[in-house]
Amino acid sequence: MEKFPRSVSGIYLITALIVFTADMITKELAEKFFQISYDPFPFLKLYLIYNKGVAFGLLSDLPDPLRIPILIVIPVIALFITFFYAIAEKSRFTALCMGLIGGGAIGNLYDRFFLGQVRDFIHLHLGDLYWPAFNIADASITTGITLLILKHFLTKYSLKNFVNRTG
Repeated sequence: MEKFPRSVSGIYLITALIVFTADMITKELAEKFFQISYDPFPFLKLYLIYNKGVAFGLLSDLPDPLRIPILIVIPVIALFITFFYAIAEKSRFTALCMGLIGGGAIGNLYDRFFLGQVRDFIHLHLGDLYWPAFNIADASITTGITLLILKHFLTKYSLKNFVNRTG
């Protein structure tokens, strides 16, 4: 039997905990230091905004009795799906990706549950073209999904190439 930190469930849980912790620390720092805009690079602004919706502010106009249950239930479902999928796949890489997604879901769920909104503070832009504001939880979710998609296409392409060369 594998030791916990190296097991699929261990990788998932440790990754999710690291993401959640980093998300909480950076959101607290944003509340203290980014009430006014800080521009460390020409393409990056750091300032705090509150998002009542999901990505890109979607669902923020829904009435609270509809919006709040949806925004709390979906991340809880995502946590169960990501954890059990990681275990079912028995892949450390998949566990890492799912831990990124799960940890991000927990970070934003915490904000929604205790604050009623999510703290976003990272603003990427090119001149006057701005990407919607996000946080560490959002970046972790996006990274986990992107890595899974890349793995899928790279694995599929590699197997197809292998079959074509040997078959």
